[in-house]
Amino acid sequence: MKFKLISAFLLGVALSIGAFADQITLKENHPETYTVVKGDTLWDISAHFLNTPWLWPRLWQANSQVANPHLIYPGDVLTLIWVDGEPKLARKQLKKLSPTPRLVEKSEAIPAISLAAISAFLSKDHIIDPALLADAPRLLGDAIATPRFFEGDVFYGQGKYDKNKLYGVYRLGERYRDPVTAEFLGTELTFIGNSQVSKNPNVTATSKITPHDFLKSAREARQGDLILPIPEYESMPAFFLPQPVPASTQGQILAALNNARAIGKWDVVVINKGKREKIQIGSMFSILQSGPGVLVNKNNIVYHDDADKFAQLSDSDLVIPAERVGELMVFKVYEKVSIALVMRSTNVMGAHYKIQGLEF
Repeated sequence: MKFKLISAFLLGVALSIGAFADQITLKENHPETYTVVKGDTLWDISAHFLNTPWLWPRLWQANSQVANPHLIYPGDVLTLIWVDGEPKLARKQLKKLSPTPRLVEKSEAIPAISLAAISAFLSKDHIIDPALLADAPRLLGDAIATPRFFEGDVFYGQGKYDKNKLYGVYRLGERYRDPVTAEFLGTELTFIGNSQVSKNPNVTATSKITPHDFLKSAREARQGDLILPIPEYESMPAFFLPQPVPASTQGQILAALNNARAIGKWDVVVINKGKREKIQIGSMFSILQSGPGVLVNKNNIVYHDDADKFAQLSDSDLVIPAERVGELMVFKVYEKVSIALVMRSTNVMGAHYKIQGLEF
């Protein structure tokens, strides 16, 4: 299993690097050197040098100075050099002089993007067809009919469970539909917490009911919540490499997974494109703000803030072109939808902003 994942990752690296455009542009006031600090990501470092930070692999591609950019550590000094007419980053490890030799343990290598921003959604929250969960076991409650449960509580689950496995408590959330076709795309499956078969000697199981210890909770559990095995793949590490998407692939942001109405940088969103549109982990999209419709009369100009709706009302209207207000990167893909991280935003955005594949 691990070998297949590693092989797939290496293949993805080769394909994505080969798809990059021939030219990348440096920022006007870019530094000549940069010292890596704790909390940096490869995306962050690229943003110091490039106008297009999603092209960060180009800074290390075919670069003998940095054989593996995932092994860059805080304290490393990166120097901008030129190789065959393209900018590259060379690494020089920071050395501290000391009268006596000593071993210094390296901190963790820096990631491609901020895993902290997506950790809550990376392996726990899902989008699913609720019909698949029609017969899934439910949280029943306890001996005194407590309606809500918190970390450290004991509750009873419907059915039998493996005492050696960890289970997830989930709740069905928002239902997603395509804003244009009204097609049902899936329902959010929100992670509540972890549980396992209880070791409390004061509670007992029957042939149909099993007590659980609520080990760790992200939020309170309730009667009726689902109790499901946690898939094995959720404990595997994730790698994120920017992947180009044809500009002909267009869609919309459906919602923010943190229930925010105002969406900005580092927010996690759901988009109405998935595996059937060949979206993959790392797929990049531009975020577009639709321009208003403009109706020109003899005496005045009338604006309408919904360009799509305005276009349906009149054949003589003009629509101001959509402006690019940010980018997002997909990090989780389902059949009809994907979950993505907003990597840049020039202003506050909302749900139903349009997206367009980012070619590079």
